[in-house]
Amino acid sequence: MITQDHELQIETYLQSKKLYHELHLEIKDHFMSQISDEMANHDIGFQEAFLKTKSDWGKELEMVRADIFSFKKIARIEKQVLKKRFRKIIFSSAAWTLLFIAFFFMSAEISTVLQLVLMGSWISLLGYSFLTKKITFSHYVAICFHPLVIRNILLSVALVFLVGFIPVDFITALTDVEINRFFLVYATLVQLQILYFKVKRINVLV
Repeated sequence: MITQDHELQIETYLQSKKLYHELHLEIKDHFMSQISDEMANHDIGFQEAFLKTKSDWGKELEMVRADIFSFKKIARIEKQVLKKRFRKIIFSSAAWTLLFIAFFFMSAEISTVLQLVLMGSWISLLGYSFLTKKITFSHYVAICFHPLVIRNILLSVALVFLVGFIPVDFITALTDVEINRFFLVYATLVQLQILYFKVKRINVLV
């Protein structure tokens, strides 16, 4: 049987892994269930069962760098969750950007309106977040230097560098379709989703 003192030891250990709230609760339930099973099935005490469970979860709870562009360390299991969430942000941003490009070729005026709506949505959500204290200035700075945002900056720098190796006629064509506007739309969509997840208290490394 797991006592309150035992539960406190489990809680203290998991807190050292700095897990996000929902994941913390989920893994705590797994820990308590597994420890109870170990104690019942192998007739051992709490400490032995606790050590066995920590060993079984050792790889998943190992602290690793959250991202190549982040110095923050998180548990490996949380990193796996974040990677899936980041992929969804990237794919959805890319899909909406492609839709924006389609509207651009149909009507430049409509695409301009959509871009203004997008920027307005970002400003409105940011303003709401500050007014309701959903985020702080430090959170905003973290969003500005988020790994996904840094990737966007590096990508834009790489594109500028590559332009020097592209024929002049092709560069003119790129200017005609305003590729910079498309990149801005994509970058704004990424930041908008990061901010939205932060407001909803869903972990996005902010």
